Amino acid sequence: MPNWEEITVPKGAYISWGNKPSQHVTGKVLEFSHDGGTDFAGNRCPTVAIELTEDAASVNKEGDRTDYPAGEIVQLNAGQVSLKRALRAADPNPGDLVKITLENLVKTPNGTVKQFGIKIARGTGTCPEPAATKDDSDDPPF
Repeated sequence: MPNWEEITVPKGAYISWGNKPSQHVTGKVLEFSHDGGTDFAGNRCPTVAIELTEDAASVNKEGDRTDYPAGEIVQLNAGQVSLKRALRAADPNPGDLVKITLENLVKTPNGTVKQFGIKIARGTGTCPEPAATKDDSDDPPF
């Protein structure tokens, strides 16, 4: 008779970007693939799984917000052009810390383009203490 080990499967959640600059996802990279995700048109795009080291939020098309505390695992599919470029340029590895930030919204003839920034601390591997917030609210700072 085998000795079965029960595995707790991490749940994870997809992050959707709202329309307010300063929204960010900060944490430890668990997995990264240059073409493992799909964008809104079904085309392959980068994807990254992140264990949050700071609180984050996801905002759907209706504007509904879901907050995720530090320690949660989230998934990002980089369907937006700027986010694709940022992740491909950073080329993160498991154990790197990343901070991906929605920096700007630019109106174009074809709609609004979201521009992203990315910071990376390569090979740090451990989760830092959560950043102190300046106010007493429970909301992330965006």
